[in-house]
Amino acid sequence: MAHHSEQSTVVLSLRGEAVAESAPERATATLVIAVDGPDRSEVRARSTRAIAECIDSVTRLHDTVAGPVVDWTSDDLQVWAERPWSNDGTQLPLVFHSRATLAVTFTDFIRLSLWLDETADRNDVSVGGVAWAITDLTRRELEARAQRDAVAHALDKASVYASSLGLVTVTPVTLSEPSAAARPFGQDDTRMFATAAGTPSDFAPSPIRVSVEIDVTFAATP
Repeated sequence: MAHHSEQSTVVLSLRGEAVAESAPERATATLVIAVDGPDRSEVRARSTRAIAECIDSVTRLHDTVAGPVVDWTSDDLQVWAERPWSNDGTQLPLVFHSRATLAVTFTDFIRLSLWLDETADRNDVSVGGVAWAITDLTRRELEARAQRDAVAHALDKASVYASSLGLVTVTPVTLSEPSAAARPFGQDDTRMFATAAGTPSDFAPSPIRVSVEIDVTFAATP
């Protein structure tokens, strides 16, 4: 968009856009420990045992600096009961259910793959999915790169418009940022997958992208 503010000056209002991307550096896998059965004590015992085995496998790999596990969290075990109904309308005996989740963040994706395949073989344990991420430092670097590229993009557009109007000098007047949003492909999405016993899971995560848009007003003069 352009309009004349004075006879010799044209004001150009343009948008610059840029995207920077990086391969994922972190992968957070979610385990689901779920048990069903007719006896509450047995359901709780099986759940507690499965949770303890999973946590033990995590703590042996946990090192906040060196990895391969840099962080992990678990929620409280939930146990509840329901009385199902049969097809003929008869109420059946109580069935007890339990559920707990464990989230584990890896920096080494090969170790993650092996750990997931080992874990998926455990009774009462399933793999919920994997979420991919980058570090805060990398995100800041991507944002800075995208910001510089967005400014360059707006300036290039302004130069082309000015040149087409027979103008030579382009001077930025205002700059605003309507959106500087990280748009990670896979970071917040939980990707579901199945694992085959004895075969490491294959990962091919998409790059994580950071996009920046800026609005710049230029004064173009002869």
